[in-house]
Amino acid sequence: MNMNLMLNRLRVVFFLVVFMYPAMLVSSTISYTSTKKFPLPGELEPAVKFWIKVYTEYNTNEYILHDAHNLLAIYEVVKFSELHREKMDLPQTRSQKNKLMKKRNHYRAILQKLASSKTKLDQLNSEEKRIFDLFGGTKNRSVFRIAAKNIRMQKGQRNRFYNGLVLSGRYMSYIKEIFRKHNLPQELTMLPHVESSFNYRAYSSAGAAGLWQFTRRTGRRFMKISYEIDERLDPILASEAAAKLMQENYQTLGSWPLAITAYNHGMAGMKRAKRKLHTSDIAKIVAKYRSRYFKFASRNFYCEFLAALHIAQNYKKYFGEIKFDPPIQYKEFILPHYVKYATVAQYLHLEQDELKKYNPALRNPIFKGTKYIPQNYKLRVPIYLNVDQLYAQIPGKELFVAQKRSQWYRVRRGDTLSTIARRNRTSIPAIMAMNNLRSRNRIRVGKILRLPDEIKMQKLNKAEETLVASLPSAKENEKIEKETVETVKPAKAIAPDVVSNKPKAVVQPKPVIDLNLPAAGASVSVLPEIELVKNSNPPVGYLRVEPEETLGHYADWLKISTQRIRDWNDLAYGNSIRLGQRIKLVFNNVTLLEFATSRLEYHRAVEEDFFNNYQVLGTRTHKINRGENIWYLCNYLYNLPLWLIQSYNSDLDFNRLKPGDLILIPDVVEIRSNS
Repeated sequence: MNMNLMLNRLRVVFFLVVFMYPAMLVSSTISYTSTKKFPLPGELEPAVKFWIKVYTEYNTNEYILHDAHNLLAIYEVVKFSELHREKMDLPQTRSQKNKLMKKRNHYRAILQKLASSKTKLDQLNSEEKRIFDLFGGTKNRSVFRIAAKNIRMQKGQRNRFYNGLVLSGRYMSYIKEIFRKHNLPQELTMLPHVESSFNYRAYSSAGAAGLWQFTRRTGRRFMKISYEIDERLDPILASEAAAKLMQENYQTLGSWPLAITAYNHGMAGMKRAKRKLHTSDIAKIVAKYRSRYFKFASRNFYCEFLAALHIAQNYKKYFGEIKFDPPIQYKEFILPHYVKYATVAQYLHLEQDELKKYNPALRNPIFKGTKYIPQNYKLRVPIYLNVDQLYAQIPGKELFVAQKRSQWYRVRRGDTLSTIARRNRTSIPAIMAMNNLRSRNRIRVGKILRLPDEIKMQKLNKAEETLVASLPSAKENEKIEKETVETVKPAKAIAPDVVSNKPKAVVQPKPVIDLNLPAAGASVSVLPEIELVKNSNPPVGYLRVEPEETLGHYADWLKISTQRIRDWNDLAYGNSIRLGQRIKLVFNNVTLLEFATSRLEYHRAVEEDFFNNYQVLGTRTHKINRGENIWYLCNYLYNLPLWLIQSYNSDLDFNRLKPGDLILIPDVVEIRSNS
């Protein structure tokens, strides 16, 4: 037999063994219910098998170096020390990052060598031969050239998935009932394994939160998200929202694989893919759809779901017997008043941490006492409590008819803590204590400071006495007084109250009011955010759209419909607003101060959530390439919120970015576990 023919046949056999047999093996071992609703095309089987490996074989201290398209082409699994439960979600150390980078560069060099026409493929060393064989023995050099650019690292998830199975016992019965009520497949209740590993406190660097990882923009369509309450963090309320969103996706797209993918990529994106390729076949869309925004996460989301569904329904095969957390048992009590969280816990004879577990939608300002639990809030309590009787024992002086009002100030260019304190009739130590500031010289433009009221000022007197001794001398103070937020230099570790690389201030609308009016601190602080029209009745004002704001937000804060705002600004239905756009508002139902306070509280909540979970260590410079915009940078390249990037680049107009522009990108790391 001709030697070349024999070699070709051997190559075919090798290709079948390496690629087709794993696919057949996957098909025979990947079992789950409702395969007609959730089909597994043969082309996607290797990817599903890869995610089964990620979820069941490798822990969070193991990193899989693999090809981003041929997922089963695994170059190496790098393991760091022993696995510690408490270190499961800690960020990589510098040495770990360096090691992984060296590994990536090592395999990139091998792939580049295989791509070179100078390399003799029959004279490879053992490691080069192993990498060569991962691609089926092809001699197409371009395969290796592309692979050299597509080396990806995936963190193992076995221990996290196991924990998610245990945690799922608390809420799964409620979630399944919600999906049953909406006539949705029960299999969809496994999706939180992919999104958050059933960690209802999960918070991403892009601002997605909770069991179902809703962004604020999508979440507020179905849930209440305010300074006091964030229902995204409540597994039951968020599951109700997820069911409604899934229902919308399916009704529009007509396919469960597309509806599931749309949960990650967005409804509009999947409609675009379906329209462009003239198909609803998820395998064809994954293989052929090309979009700057259809990245690795979106391409693999359906495969991750199928892997999680298979594992959850066959968990004993991978984890043995599991003791699931028992379902949380509770009853609800509608609060007839505004009331302090500590007061409720005290009179219900509950530890504050225990009550907190029953009410995950309440935010930190409630727990810290800076805000009351809102009136008409459905308080969850242990089922055994006689809550009516216990609540009736709370003294009348501890019950309130209105929410505690906070005073806010947004830092502007030229501000110092000293000038802010004087302008708002407070003290530097008081502001520092209220906002956890570690240095009076490190405040950034745009940062929202909470100002103390009179009662809080009295409580902070002791803090002032403690801090005053550490304040600079009169001579040093004179020097500091000349410093502004523009002169802050980056520190090695930048806390929430710190910025680097001298970001310039966002230009605020010119106020048409006298800032020297003898008004309360809050009114002086927030009114400059809005440009008022003189002698207008009712008051009319203009503002500039800021990151994370929508017409829906303005409507909520004004207590009107979004259509009213569209009418005032000649905005057609469906047209979105853009960053920096000038919007006209009429203050009929709320005062200017109430609106501005709601707005600042919203932005303060966004910042608090982020900096409770992440830390900025420095910045890097990104050069804008053709086709890139700020949306792409935030959501697909760096996975960071727009407001954070803007705070480092306030001299740039994000609506007019062009190739060659330089933009500062914060380097962000997780500072603690969200679990």
